[in-house]
Amino acid sequence: MIKLFRKIRYKLMSENKMGKYFKYAIGEILLVVIGILIALQINNWNENQKQRLQELKNLKNLKTDITTELKNNDSLINYRASTAKAAAHMLNFKTLQSANDVIALEQNIQLVFRRINFIPTNNTFKELLSSGNLNSITNDSIKDYLLELDKKYISIANIEYHMYREYEEYLYDVTVNNAEALNLLDIQRTAKTGTLAYTNPSQIDESKATTEYNRLLKNTKFINGLKMSVMNNFGLVNEKKLMTNHLQKLAVLINDEIKEN
Repeated sequence: MIKLFRKIRYKLMSENKMGKYFKYAIGEILLVVIGILIALQINNWNENQKQRLQELKNLKNLKTDITTELKNNDSLINYRASTAKAAAHMLNFKTLQSANDVIALEQNIQLVFRRINFIPTNNTFKELLSSGNLNSITNDSIKDYLLELDKKYISIANIEYHMYREYEEYLYDVTVNNAEALNLLDIQRTAKTGTLAYTNPSQIDESKATTEYNRLLKNTKFINGLKMSVMNNFGLVNEKKLMTNHLQKLAVLINDEIKEN
């Protein structure tokens, strides 16, 4: 093609047809410019396609994270609700009179004292944020929901942190200092089976155990700790329900964006 253009130029120049030569030269320049523009358009289209494919991959990964997060959130809502109910139940315990009463109380203590922290399932979001690729998500609503979700994660982590600080002062420390019989677990059977196993009631010093646990149930600080446990755990239940609603809305936005492709 280049040789053909060159021959045409030489022919026009040799025939001294300068007017036609200039028109031809301008036409040739225009053809080159058009060719460059077309090449740029094709290159831009290819680049946009690559970016869109990467965006779709990120959206699908986010969708997977959200599906997992919703399941985990449901489990944690149930856990927090059962913990709050166990703490509320302990507030209703009357004077303990037998080893069986002590074990029943200890079972509730184990439920309330369990410590489970929320760990977000947000690997894709963290990767996008740390790599500076969050802007690869072109849907502004999805980006806003992701950033708002991150704030909810931080809020829940802060609530848990302060709650467990209260646990340490009002529940853990008070219990250790006021009940030498704690804990009534059969350590060997628990280690062997991997599940909580309690000492046989016949092997418990009933008089000592009931005295110590009754003293614990009358401890003002311990009672206040149980009340705070009820409030904090139900507070986390509400926070997590709000997060579930937020995750569901985000999932809809992501599904709609993927379907548009």
